[in-house]
Amino acid sequence: MRRSPSSNPTHTALATAKLLGLSLLLFSVASSLKAEVSVSAHLATVGPGIELGYKFKPSFGLRAGWQQFETDFDFKPEDENGIPGDELNYAGDLDLANGSLLVDWYPNQATFRLTAGILLNNSSTKLTTNCQTNTGGLAAANNCEIGGDSAPGSDIGELRIAINFEENIAPYVGIGWAFQPDNNWHFNADLGLAYLGRADVDIQSSGSCNDSSACRAQLDDEERELEKDMESLEFFPVAKLGIGYRF
Repeated sequence: MRRSPSSNPTHTALATAKLLGLSLLLFSVASSLKAEVSVSAHLATVGPGIELGYKFKPSFGLRAGWQQFETDFDFKPEDENGIPGDELNYAGDLDLANGSLLVDWYPNQATFRLTAGILLNNSSTKLTTNCQTNTGGLAAANNCEIGGDSAPGSDIGELRIAINFEENIAPYVGIGWAFQPDNNWHFNADLGLAYLGRADVDIQSSGSCNDSSACRAQLDDEERELEKDMESLEFFPVAKLGIGYRF
């Protein structure tokens, strides 16, 4: 399957370095202007992380952050060939890693804020499966469904699946609140949406599927099926709770 240029690790690494460099520049500018500077830690649907904040005036601020988290991920596509129990069960790792650069506007110069910005999405999912890992049903372990049709397990071998998203630089919009019970410590919350784009799935087989045009076509169909199953993640909900300290 054709790979999206945005999924290139080198491009992502360069973008990450630029974001970190920009964050340090903003920090130094804010310090020289004696702006309100804050550091916070948070838990979020995109992973736990840290964040630097720079509030230049009561109605306007900037935030730069980094979130990272790794967890197990299991996935089972829908039955497409009408034979219960022969669907492949995918298992692997979900690696969440992303930076953020956000602009906050406080319309009433109070706790409520409107936010827009970008997430530097470096998250990825790697899964593996084979016919022997099927959880059963009516199908024999030596035949499994790929791309809507059955195929011998000996042809499939082990499948290695990589899932990325088209938008490595994902636009973000949201709302939030920043509560300050004293002059230094504060609590904050965010709710928003990040546009990740369509999922890009790549499947490779350790069996003979890659050498057979018919079986490779089934793998291509399986890629499209998985991409369709993940359409709900195109607009990814972001929820975040944090605690921080203002200087």
